[in-house]
Amino acid sequence: MKEESPLITPDAHLEALIEVVRGITENWAKRHDLWHDSAHRDPINHYNSEPGEGVPILLLCSDGPAITSIEWDDEYAQELREELERAGVYIELEDRATACYYLIDHKSTLQKEFDQRARWQWTCKLIEADSADVSGDLYQHFASFPEDFHRLPHRDFEKLVSSVFAARGWRTELGPGSGDGGVDLRLWQTDPIGDLLTLVQIKRHAAHRPVHLEAVAALEAHVNREGANRGLVVTSSRFLPGVHTFAGRQSYRLQLAEGQDLQAWCLYAAQDQVLARNRALALDSMLPLMQELRAAVTHPRLLVGGINTPSFCVLLRETRSSALLARIPSFLFSGDIHRGQRMPVLDGSVVEDPFDGSKVFRAQRSEENGRVSYWAHRALYWQWDGSPQGYDTWD
Repeated sequence: MKEESPLITPDAHLEALIEVVRGITENWAKRHDLWHDSAHRDPINHYNSEPGEGVPILLLCSDGPAITSIEWDDEYAQELREELERAGVYIELEDRATACYYLIDHKSTLQKEFDQRARWQWTCKLIEADSADVSGDLYQHFASFPEDFHRLPHRDFEKLVSSVFAARGWRTELGPGSGDGGVDLRLWQTDPIGDLLTLVQIKRHAAHRPVHLEAVAALEAHVNREGANRGLVVTSSRFLPGVHTFAGRQSYRLQLAEGQDLQAWCLYAAQDQVLARNRALALDSMLPLMQELRAAVTHPRLLVGGINTPSFCVLLRETRSSALLARIPSFLFSGDIHRGQRMPVLDGSVVEDPFDGSKVFRAQRSEENGRVSYWAHRALYWQWDGSPQGYDTWD
């Protein structure tokens, strides 16, 4: 049976306002022949960074006269500002190539809805990127908002289920999404007598649409044919009563998990990640690590990056595509606050992240030509080479 498609997006009114803003700007720029080398972009996709509060609703990226007009605030720019103001929006330069559109009433319910929209977009990117979320943010979101299971495309729902099991220590293999023969996910759990194989069928259904017996019976046939240890059917909704009766006759070789079970799994996975993060930050873990870092000239877990001045971080945990970093203090090695060099303080202490006040923050991990880098809060981090890090805020 074909999976249902997501319903009309609940934030259609937000998309409508974005289109109004986009239209105002493009019409303005074309009217004055300013729309050269310009484009509108979505903030989440452009920055590829975790959103906070009071997010911009849209970005104007330009190397042409449109951004120059806004920078100089000439008569054309004032005309644009007046038109945007009537829509409840203002535009502000972030740099010489980027301008951000913000709501004038940044404390309004509408702003909160835009913030929630940005958080949802970011959550979807986490599903796309991770085989297991090291921060637990992804799982906490669905533990708190299980109704969002139904907002996911079916393939992303499969990825989420796979990620939950990976976070809890299972080895996972997600099927191709089509032509999978009725098995969406394979799970292996290490046991003293060998790996236990579970075949999983995943059904992303709306709450009013229960899973029928046919899907469960089909999975039982796959379990028998492949000689798997058990089968598991996971749905975002529920099963008809007869399905539970059928599964109960299979001597525990066929198990069922409904939306409330998946919500509980997400909560457990989130709690596990928080505990792991706290253990990594504990003094009895940090001090030995810092001693190891001090003894080494360079170390892959000691990173540097930032935007205006050097920021040093310790890598706590990582997966193929994400990582948790803890910011550590630094001291002025030479120079002054405007121009100089800084070095890390390796005494086991960490400092609160200026972005959200937490002691750890999530970064996206990438590797190219053997070099690993981390992207977070619009800044790039890489392995520190052991030398004083220079900066010049006047540059």
